[in-house]
Amino acid sequence: MKMNVSDIFYNVLKEKSNPKIKLIGDSITHGVGGTGWNQNGNVIVKGWAESPDGYSWANLLRDYMKEKYGATVVNKACTGTNIEFVTNHFSELVDPDDDLIICTIGTNNRDQNFSDGEKPQKEVFLQKLYEKIKVMYGVFEKSGIPTVFMANIPAADRNEQDGTYFWRILHMSDINECYKKLARECGANVLSLYDLFSDYCRENNICIDELLFDGLHPNDKGYKLMFDLLIKAFAI
Repeated sequence: MKMNVSDIFYNVLKEKSNPKIKLIGDSITHGVGGTGWNQNGNVIVKGWAESPDGYSWANLLRDYMKEKYGATVVNKACTGTNIEFVTNHFSELVDPDDDLIICTIGTNNRDQNFSDGEKPQKEVFLQKLYEKIKVMYGVFEKSGIPTVFMANIPAADRNEQDGTYFWRILHMSDINECYKKLARECGANVLSLYDLFSDYCRENNICIDELLFDGLHPNDKGYKLMFDLLIKAFAI
């Protein structure tokens, strides 16, 4: 059943004395772009490790939740991964005793490599992406663990262009709309960090690129803003 994200946090913090919160996602949750990012922590899955000391919204949340609520936040985000990765590695990323999951994935599902065939129509590519999101959602639902899906922040225009070896078929706004559609059609608990971040920049006359390290990944200011927006949205 769809709930307000703040109610989900309230229920978990009320029912659990030392709740365990799991973060799942790609490079933006992993902390790429923040000062000190380095995969020098515990192994997540083969090829990826945690970045326990870098400056990121995830590590800010970890420290905040530990100090204020005695909660344990474990970050299993893996840079460069996509929706299919989360679906296929769910049992390695999620533990049965997790009390809450925050999943922020989809940034790396915007492209198609030239080597993978002809350039697809955007509408077809977008529908296939939505179907992948629904399959992933079904896996999370089956686990029975309360989950908040977050649509990630916007990228700079320069990151929304075709690359040397790929077409940028979709944009971050498309990922945002897919998750909103998931909320409407499937009752998923969705928070649009894309909208929160965009609205803040517009209302405060801030160019989004000022908060990004490389046009996609946040810099320290961007990660601090993400953290502040999430704390407010989660009412914690």
